[in-house]
Amino acid sequence: MKNNLGSRSHYIRYVRTKEFERDFPLVYLVDGKVSFSLLSFTKEQMDIGRGKDAALRRIFKVVADIYQFYLANEDKHQAYLNSGHELIIDYFSAKLHGTIKNGVCDLGLFWKKTKYADVRKSITQFQKYQSYCKTYLNVTELVSDDMIHQMTVRYSAFEKKTNFKLLEHIASVKDAMADDRNQTGLDYDNEFFDQGNSKIIKYFPPKKLKEFIDSEENINYQAAFLLSGFTGLRESENLHIFVSDIVYQGSLAEVIISDPNKGKTFSPEKNKLVPRIGILKSCLRQHKAISDLDDINIDYLSRLPVRTNLHTRHRYHAGWKGVQLRDPNEKYGHLLEWTCGYAQELFTRLVPKLLMQSRRSHPYLLCNTDNDMPMTVDAYESRFRRHSAKITGKELYSHVMRHFTGFYCANVLKVSQKDAQKILRHKRETSTDIYYNLSPEEVKRQIAMKETSIWDELDFSDWGKK
Repeated sequence: MKNNLGSRSHYIRYVRTKEFERDFPLVYLVDGKVSFSLLSFTKEQMDIGRGKDAALRRIFKVVADIYQFYLANEDKHQAYLNSGHELIIDYFSAKLHGTIKNGVCDLGLFWKKTKYADVRKSITQFQKYQSYCKTYLNVTELVSDDMIHQMTVRYSAFEKKTNFKLLEHIASVKDAMADDRNQTGLDYDNEFFDQGNSKIIKYFPPKKLKEFIDSEENINYQAAFLLSGFTGLRESENLHIFVSDIVYQGSLAEVIISDPNKGKTFSPEKNKLVPRIGILKSCLRQHKAISDLDDINIDYLSRLPVRTNLHTRHRYHAGWKGVQLRDPNEKYGHLLEWTCGYAQELFTRLVPKLLMQSRRSHPYLLCNTDNDMPMTVDAYESRFRRHSAKITGKELYSHVMRHFTGFYCANVLKVSQKDAQKILRHKRETSTDIYYNLSPEEVKRQIAMKETSIWDELDFSDWGKK
């Protein structure tokens, strides 16, 4: 059982059940109680296939925070019991305003002011839980000791009776705050107000990238850096690559990209695409109990679930964001697009070494060489931060590599934003806006109408030498 990062209002303990393949999240509120209504809601969400861990955790936080807010307001307990709707309204107002006044919080919560847009999102999360309570648990006596359920049911009744709109109410509070700020010059936090659409461009320092990749001694991380920097793979997407996703066209290694749950990979034996889940099941049949691994590793290998289906705190969880895959290859399906042929050549030379690694009954290309298990997100991020600090003098997060792909498309290849959108696998062009930016140096070059660019000096040709 562990406290959730960024929250003092609840704990989540993941337990194995016979009913669900995934671990089931038990939520302990700030006083150690388990909410029956939240437990019932969680089960229903997992039953209907909507219980993704990240989505559930957002709802858990809002519901648990409301309960913590109730406990902190001891002098209002009776008022809230008489008029349950006031708790819900007061909570969201407190999230907007914060609970700190002149550096002091009488409630002991010390909540800072929250952006209006984030409060709106929290209301949306609460409404999912509220809708379930209203539909399936709309009897106060059913869970009489579940305080948060009682208040939610009473709020729903108030909402129906008065046609009250929580979003409209919070919007009016926000507008009043803005008016006060304009009229009195009070020093409200800037975080309340939109700061425009200015974009902070964060890509890996281009002139340091080659040294960064060349100096990485572990072939698994080196391959991951190449994939992220020159195909735009997200850090978690690297970790879904199977051995069977590596295929060849001519002398170059290509990489199949496909949905971890519903997608396909290539079977050399059958010479066709096969379901990815089938590959996991075939590895599961080869699994043998191994005593030199810890319990988490042994449990993972004994089940080998799709990594997106593990809860977000699990060691082997790897996320998968929606992607737009275009122009499939007739034989292999969708393949990653390389922005630099030399980078692909270096990756191709790494592939035989990657394939020859020892593996513990799993199909993943990238491994932890200490125990032959799949590479994890935490290990990858930690390695990236340490290595980037060593090479650049600044600790960077791995997503800067995907931003480098966008930078490379715009400033070196000078392809259109539409082409960059395809390479980055974005559904919408607006998503590509964040990545596809001309550097200040390139803007100056274009204004001066110079033919040569500072980025012409980027040279990866050494990677093409055998």
